[in-house]
Amino acid sequence: MAMSTVMASPDPVRAVPAAEPVVADVLVAIVAYHCRDDVVACVESVRRSTSRLELDVVVADNGSADGTVAALVEHPAAVRVLDLGRNTGFAHASNRAIESGASTAVLLLNPDTTVEPGAIDTLSTWLAEHPHVGVVAPRLVNPDGSDQQTARAFPTPAAALFGRRSPLTRLFPRNRWSSRFLTGRDHQGDEPFAIDWVSGAALMVPRSVADEVGLLDEGYFLFWEDADWCRRIKDAGYEVWCVPTATVVHHEGGTRDHGWATPVVRHFHAGAYRYWRLHHAPQAWNPLRWAAAGALATRALAIIARERLRSTLHARRALATAPAPTPHRSDQNR
Repeated sequence: MAMSTVMASPDPVRAVPAAEPVVADVLVAIVAYHCRDDVVACVESVRRSTSRLELDVVVADNGSADGTVAALVEHPAAVRVLDLGRNTGFAHASNRAIESGASTAVLLLNPDTTVEPGAIDTLSTWLAEHPHVGVVAPRLVNPDGSDQQTARAFPTPAAALFGRRSPLTRLFPRNRWSSRFLTGRDHQGDEPFAIDWVSGAALMVPRSVADEVGLLDEGYFLFWEDADWCRRIKDAGYEVWCVPTATVVHHEGGTRDHGWATPVVRHFHAGAYRYWRLHHAPQAWNPLRWAAAGALATRALAIIARERLRSTLHARRALATAPAPTPHRSDQNR
């Protein structure tokens, strides 16, 4: 690593002004947790996506034990790495990345995403041309190109039954309750559209708006911090938009299709309760607060029980279909 040196000026009368700090156009904040290959591929896609903008790519690592930090430090893509040493949660880690450098805008990006060429340029230009916009997001798609339906109306109790992954939405995708929540799917073309909130897997916020409204609420560990941030930004008078001509691929399906681990279920429902309490029932005496707590706790316990049953049945099927062990030669001679 090159070391900087301080040299005395040959003319003691003339003071040499200090160099102005570099302000990036976009600070890209990525949170990593045991995802070395994914985050390396993500960083590479970020660097390929633009040659026009000055990017400050920052990866906050939440205590990965798979060599993520070493791989990024040695990578030629010019990444700044914050080794947090433990799993501090998505909001906390994102905030440390955002605070670590100066920029005109901030881009939150999941490590399991691939940024398509031109996407960051498009989002940055949109913010520059629309000062009333506080959040802008790309179209977030699956690897097969299908829309992930992450541009939505603010969540209500009905979202528990008619969310984008709920069985009712999958069985009856065009029912009126799901349609009220998944409003982004009505916009299939390339025309930008206003929305309530977008996924934190890929969203851009002007630094001035983040400074005014505040960063992510660190009371959320893993889920719902994006809905909360969009809500606070809209409450401050700004708009949230999706620009479909900017595309980011989100490789999220692989793990969730195999079930939800108990800590994930717990964080999801704790975040949902926090969002409801802060934005719908802030009064301690409000009966809706306690009704939501009971309903969410019941739902969480039901999902945990279902996942444990599924795991048990899977283990039994695997044992039943396993080939019989081959007898050892010594056994055959008995």
